[in-house]
Amino acid sequence: MNKFEKGIVYFFSFIFFPIGLIVWITSFFNQNQQFKSVGRTALYIAAASLCIQILIGVLNFVVYTNITLK
Repeated sequence: MNKFEKGIVYFFSFIFFPIGLIVWITSFFNQNQQFKSVGRTALYIAAASLCIQILIGVLNFVVYTNITLK
């Protein structure tokens, strides 16, 4: 994979985290070591994206429930 393709995979893994999981699963069964590395990185990016989205959701819930209860 060239740098542009890797960038596209990483970008979509961050925006839509299930794509990172799908890329990791497909790379898990592939024999190409470079593709396995891309899949592993996509999984890490997807996990970070999921954590950030959950954190933003929790903070959003806390902020809005505290404002409306006062």
